Amino acid sequence: MQTPLISYFFSILFAAGLCLHCEHCSSNTDSCTGVPVLCEQSQTACLTLTIETTTGHDVSLATYKGCTKLMYCPSSPMSFTFPNQRERRAAKCCRKDLCNSGVVTMRRLQTRPNGLKCPGCFSKDPSCIPTEIISCNGWEDNCVYYDFSVEQDGQIYTYAKRGCATKRACLNEPRYFGIPGMYMEILKNPQCTAAPKILTKIGK
Repeated sequence: MQTPLISYFFSILFAAGLCLHCEHCSSNTDSCTGVPVLCEQSQTACLTLTIETTTGHDVSLATYKGCTKLMYCPSSPMSFTFPNQRERRAAKCCRKDLCNSGVVTMRRLQTRPNGLKCPGCFSKDPSCIPTEIISCNGWEDNCVYYDFSVEQDGQIYTYAKRGCATKRACLNEPRYFGIPGMYMEILKNPQCTAAPKILTKIGK
């Protein structure tokens, strides 16, 4: 009568052994160091994500590390230009225990205009009507629109943006990115088109 119980016990141990361990932390810098955590079985990747945002002359950084689903891993690197805001990101997704220790390397922020143009806006209204024409910089060769929500520290923030972005930020279908319970971005209706060299009027 004990055999099924013993088999069940060992099956639990075996299943637990298949779960990944990832470093778990967050900071307002370009790195962080945290304790190992045991991931859920559906979370098969360790993620490190660093975001740098420049608004005017103010620069802010954020780094997140933790367990995630493979489908939540963002592409890397990325660069954006929005009205009065530049952003660059670097991420690393891996599938071995504690493989997200250390830091990710941020690609240098390109500041020289490349001749391409995109409509720009920043709004809490999903329509995000363009308010200006933005000059793209460096390797940004696409015009993007993001209507998205950010879940962070138990709070939900909703924004819409239009501007320039690099190829790896080009999306045309809903996506989720990030680490559940820590930092998640939900892109509801992203749109991406090739940036033209001439944009004579503001349009959607």
